[in-house]
Amino acid sequence: MFRFLKTTILGGVLFLVPIVIFLAVIGKALQLTHALAAPLARLLPVATVAGMAVVELVALGILVLVCFAAGLAARTARARKLVQSLEANVLDKIPAYALMKTKTGSILAPEDTQNMQAVLVRFDDSWQVGFEVEKIGDGKSLLFLPGSPDPWSGSVCAVTTDRLQPLNLNIKEVGVLMKRLGRGSTGALGDPLRDNQAR
Repeated sequence: MFRFLKTTILGGVLFLVPIVIFLAVIGKALQLTHALAAPLARLLPVATVAGMAVVELVALGILVLVCFAAGLAARTARARKLVQSLEANVLDKIPAYALMKTKTGSILAPEDTQNMQAVLVRFDDSWQVGFEVEKIGDGKSLLFLPGSPDPWSGSVCAVTTDRLQPLNLNIKEVGVLMKRLGRGSTGALGDPLRDNQAR
């Protein structure tokens, strides 16, 4: 019972840390934009809109515009190089930042995962769900092996392609299976396994 409580509490802490950091950053950003929004809000003829103070709406609008401008800047090579240098030398040394970056990256950059093929990979007498990230030559493929219940926490390995069985699942569907600890995967995983064993 104590072990269950301990692991559950620690799991909750790890789950909450990136959320709390995200909310703290957004809260601080709103405080900064609020100072810019106050003079602009006084120029408008109304004080509230749908129950919300105009100054808060203006501050939120400024924050959205700043994020949009930052997104445009992030597309430039110089900005990417600057951010990569900052992350490598400072931010990646903060565990909570690395975790949050991994999780948000999986949501905000779908182009990085859309070409990844879900597969079953054979390891001696067992099979494991993975993603074929890319082919690396010599009949080998680079795989990401997702963890459970957090599919974006896993390991990377290289295997020969003859050990792979493609799955008719997308990234999101595999993530759902991992979060459910594999429950409900009989049809998705059972049929490919039976087909392989029949060969």
